[in-house]
Amino acid sequence: MYLWDLMEFLYPNFLYALAALAIPVIIHLFNFRRFKKVPFTNVRFLREIKIQTQSQNKLRHLLVLLMRLLALAFLILAFAQPYLPNDDSTEKSRGKAVSIFVDNSFSMQGESEAGPLLEVAKNRAIDIALAYDATDQFQLLSQDFLGENQRFVSRNEFIENVEGLALSSKSRSLESISVRQQDLMENANDEFAKDSYIISDFQKSQFSIETFSPDTSLTYGLVLLERNSPSNLYIDSVWFPTPVRRAGDYENLAVRVVNIGSEDVENVPLNLSINGVQKAIGSFAVTSRSSVDTAIAFIHDNPGIKNVVVEIDDYPVDYDDKYYLGYRVFERLKILSIAPSKSLDERDFIGSVFQVDSAYEFRSTTVSDLNYSELQNNDLIILNELNSIPGGLRQEVVSFAENGGSIWIIPSEEIDLSTYNILLSELEAGAYLPLKIQETKVRSLNSESRLYQDIFESVPKNIDLPSAKSFYPVSSSLRSTEEILLELPLGNSFLSAYRSSGGSVYVQAVPLNSENNNFSRHAIFVATALRIAELSRSTEVYAVPIGAESVFSIPFFKTQNEDVFHLMQPEKTQDIIPSFQVAEGRISLFAGPELDQAGVYHLLLGDSAMAAVGFNFERLESDLASYSAEELKQAIQETGADNISFFSGESESLALEVQQKVSGTELWKICLILALAFLLLESLLLRFGKKTMA
Repeated sequence: MYLWDLMEFLYPNFLYALAALAIPVIIHLFNFRRFKKVPFTNVRFLREIKIQTQSQNKLRHLLVLLMRLLALAFLILAFAQPYLPNDDSTEKSRGKAVSIFVDNSFSMQGESEAGPLLEVAKNRAIDIALAYDATDQFQLLSQDFLGENQRFVSRNEFIENVEGLALSSKSRSLESISVRQQDLMENANDEFAKDSYIISDFQKSQFSIETFSPDTSLTYGLVLLERNSPSNLYIDSVWFPTPVRRAGDYENLAVRVVNIGSEDVENVPLNLSINGVQKAIGSFAVTSRSSVDTAIAFIHDNPGIKNVVVEIDDYPVDYDDKYYLGYRVFERLKILSIAPSKSLDERDFIGSVFQVDSAYEFRSTTVSDLNYSELQNNDLIILNELNSIPGGLRQEVVSFAENGGSIWIIPSEEIDLSTYNILLSELEAGAYLPLKIQETKVRSLNSESRLYQDIFESVPKNIDLPSAKSFYPVSSSLRSTEEILLELPLGNSFLSAYRSSGGSVYVQAVPLNSENNNFSRHAIFVATALRIAELSRSTEVYAVPIGAESVFSIPFFKTQNEDVFHLMQPEKTQDIIPSFQVAEGRISLFAGPELDQAGVYHLLLGDSAMAAVGFNFERLESDLASYSAEELKQAIQETGADNISFFSGESESLALEVQQKVSGTELWKICLILALAFLLLESLLLRFGKKTMA
């Protein structure tokens, strides 16, 4: 097969101009030189010279004619723009709709031989655009999936969009990217050929090439950018081992650090800042491809909302070097015990637990002496063996629970079931049944509950638990949120917790001042009472991932209809109004996609700061393990798709490779060079041919 048979032309109409090759031939045939006769005495030698000169002139003229014909022919071919099409190239004369995805996720902070990965990716996107015609349509797609970048634009506008591209906290899968490109291509001209490109470092955690099912109506080009090193050190999570934070307490903040590199690291500094002030410095060591749990020690010096930043120093991928969280420190927990009207029993078990600890402000009163206006100022209210619940007290207790307060209900030996059960019904905390005289013993302790979590290093199988000779069975309603903390046989509850409105309600099945049970004298009682008090006020730690699931909740409290929540950074650089809903005694807040900056935000209601919340970028991009060139080629081959091509992002000739893939091997430049070469040869023949003849 000859080259002419393989060659195609972008503008074949120019080939009609080859008819102009007849003009030089005609001129040559009719441009005969006429010789003038000159008399001469002896012409024998002149006749020999004339014959030789005429032969040389004829040869020179034929060569000049040939050079002119070839120069003109290749000039015409250059205008027709011949090319050799590739097997997978489309018809070159068709317009192109080109969608180029540029990976701008955090992993693109890494370095390659050519520089920062994101900058290299932007340059390669421009190279690809320049490989197409200026009349083609271009569309830029990034991790943000921004609407403004999803329309087809001119090449110049596309280049401007690429140059303005910045890092993004988003991270999309290969499947979602290809689906979005496919959807966008539906907006392109139906007569256009459609090409898609994905420029990325192709992290294995985010891009599953083996399961990639490309749309057969598109052609795909995967442009791989290879980083210098996949090493990265990052903070995975931060938490408090203890549930309560109080002023003056010594604290160990737990930090988990992950090393995905191939080398061990030692003596890495770990910094802790609280409210913008460096609070403590620690260090850690972690072996290659593993994680370590370390701790940094400090003291809660004063009460209030805390903005916490835990930080390491790692380069070049540093988006995951900081971890933010927020919490509140309290000075003293306020506990109110309400006892019967009669004189308080000398054995005040509740008071003996709290009065000896300065962390608690404990006060005991009777129903008759109760100041209802001060009831809401407490954190925990204990209904301590009341025989009945007056209506006024019931209303205040329910209101207290709705505003996030906690209630501990301890029955007496003879209670008015009706008044107790009205209260329990309004608190959605079950109902007391008549006293049951039966000797029994607690058979299990719920060590997974918040109340008993982390109290015991391990719970023995034969642990000694409280016993009783009588108890009030508690029934649960269908809407009940009961969590049994201490369980009796046959599923009966000895102590249960309920989430009612915004507060917690603890319902006990036995009195304390009774010879019919040993709960008040059992070792588990002190731990139970202290933990109920500790959990009565929210000391939750808030650390939330940024993204679609940026949801967190706070204890419920009553708000006015005109109240609006705000999430605002202390520096007031970003102010976001979250949506919220009330469910299961909590206020759940949704930050929404507007929140895209990591940091600590204060949840404000009016001018009051309700909580501090740390928003952190998800660590999806932290594992930098990526496909190598050979792995990516092999994965493409295993897909069995014939519309996927591999390109190396490290190649400076990417534009030429793309151009050859799209339109084949162009020959017009070669034609133009040959035309100039034949004109030069003609000039040389005309100049030096005369001298030779002379």
